[in-house]
Order: sequence, then C-alpha cells, then structure tokens
Amino acid sequence: MNQTQRRSEIASIVRLRAWKLALAGPSVYWYFPIFYAILTSGKNTSPIGLAALLIVMMFSASWGFLLNDLFDREADSKSGRADVIHGHTLKKSTMQALILLTALVSWIIVFSIGGGYMFKVVLALDYLIATMYSLPPIKLKIRRIWGFIANSLMERPLPILVFLLYMNYYNIYTILLPIVMELTWSVFKHQAADVHQDIEAHVTTFAAHLGEKLSNEIVNWFLNPLSVISLLFLTIIGAFNIAPLRIPLELVFALTLVGIALAAIAEKQGRITTYVTPTDPPYIMFLNLSYKFLLLPVMAYGIEMLTPSFYPLIAFLTATLGYHAYSYWKFAKKTL
Repeated sequence: MNQTQRRSEIASIVRLRAWKLALAGPSVYWYFPIFYAILTSGKNTSPIGLAALLIVMMFSASWGFLLNDLFDREADSKSGRADVIHGHTLKKSTMQALILLTALVSWIIVFSIGGGYMFKVVLALDYLIATMYSLPPIKLKIRRIWGFIANSLMERPLPILVFLLYMNYYNIYTILLPIVMELTWSVFKHQAADVHQDIEAHVTTFAAHLGEKLSNEIVNWFLNPLSVISLLFLTIIGAFNIAPLRIPLELVFALTLVGIALAAIAEKQGRITTYVTPTDPPYIMFLNLSYKFLLLPVMAYGIEMLTPSFYPLIAFLTATLGYHAYSYWKFAKKTL
C-alpha cells in the first residue's frame, strides 16, 4: 500500500459513522443517570475511573456500530447506504481489525479501573446482545420484535446499568433510570425513521414488519407523547431529590413544558414545519434541546458545585454538547 492509499484509508476510518454516533448518539443519554447517582448517593466514586468508564462505553458503542456496518454491507448496498460512513470504502479486514481493536481497548481499561465484577458482567451481556443483534445467522436485527428488544436494551438501559453498578448505586432508581431513559428516546423511533429504506432493502426490523403507516402512528400518537412525559418525570425526580438544584430544575421543568407546548401549537398552525428526522416533529426537537442544553448543564453545575473533582466527566459532557450544537447549527444553516 503506497502513501496515498494509506492516507485515503485513514481518512475513510476517521469518517466512519461509528465514532460520531458513539459521541452524538447513545452517550448523551447516559449523563443524566450518572449525574443523578452522583448527586443523590453520597458515595465515593472515583472521578477518573468514571471518566475512563465513559471512554469504555463510547468505544463499546463504536464497536457495536462497526459490527453492524460490517454485517449490513449487502443490505446497505440495496438501500443506497453503501457509502464511506458505513465503511464501504474499507476492506473487510480493516473493519474486522477496528472491531477487535475497539473491544481490546475497552476491556483493557475495564480491568484497570476496579469497581467489582457486577458492572463487568452487565457490560459482557451488552456485548453479547450486540453480537447477536448483528451477527448471522442469529442476527436479531431482522428478527422483528426480538431485534427491537435487543436494540432497546443495548443502547441505553444496559450501558446506564453498567455505570450505576460501577458506582455501587443500588436502589429503586438503579432499575427505574435505565427504563425511563429508554422510554424517553425509544429506539423504535429510529427504526420508524428508517422504515422506508429498510423495507426497500428487505431488512425486516420490527418497524418494517409493522409497516410504515402503523410505525408512524405508534411514534406520533404514543412514543412522542410518552417521551415528553418521561423527560418531565426525570426533571421532577431531580427537583425532589437534589435539594441544592431544586429551583434551577423547577425552572427547567417550566421552560421545557412551555417550550414544548408553544412548539406544538406553532406546528399545528403551520408556522414551524421543519423535522430533524421523520420521527422528530418540532415539539420533540424542543424536547431534545431542553434535555441537552437545559437539563444536563444544570445537573453538571450541581456536580461542579458539590464535587468539583468530577471535572473530567464535565469536560466529556461539554465536548458532547459542543458536537450536538455544531450539528444543530449545520442543520439549521442547511434548512433555513
């Protein structure tokens, strides 16, 4: 391989969606449960260990996306997604090497940060489900409801549980927080957004099995309203259980509720028509903005105020939100 080919391959690796999705996708939904546990438990958790675990989970998420892209090459070709971000400009051997490398780095860090064995068991379960989701012949992704269940577990509930168990956080919220975070941003919405392409590629996701019309109805009339209720619930439990942040969180609750209502009214009147994705109408976009740029910064402020040693974790959040702000700016620049 000459120097030009090597540079081209490196550029293709950098452009893979696996890295961006790990930062912009699941990770942003891990922060609230982590911050909530820190602010309510009073237990000593290693700030460096927790920051290292966040790196582990980002690498693990990237590993899952890489694995899925490798074994979806044929389906992507049929649906028009055979592009650089899905790894189609790379050799299979290169994708396989990246998959092995991300897993290796993750587990080396896992066994160097302490924290007992329970979080390692759950992390291993997350890897197992991700493998079963993508790898033939099991490939749960095309097994209708089983693919939906697997995806629902591995992007938010299991990673969040990994963090909470590492922190020795055991109470009702250990189970409740992962569930509510999944209800707030159900992976079914992603399936529904891609249902048309999946049907064309003969990829039988749960949404594709239900059909485009029914999937959109489930999202519009059930999951989107449920996401509003779930996020407001998270804000409420934060206000009730984190005394120093009660007033800021009550203000977040009010601003979120009013903003969602105004966005919904403006959409109904035809004043706002922009959808970020086919499953995210304007009021859901405002919900996402409220979570990322109101709720999370308030929680981060509480962490910094009460336990400043968690600065590395706050730095990761800042990078995550910075990337999201940049993505929103690009989207607004293109559509307005």
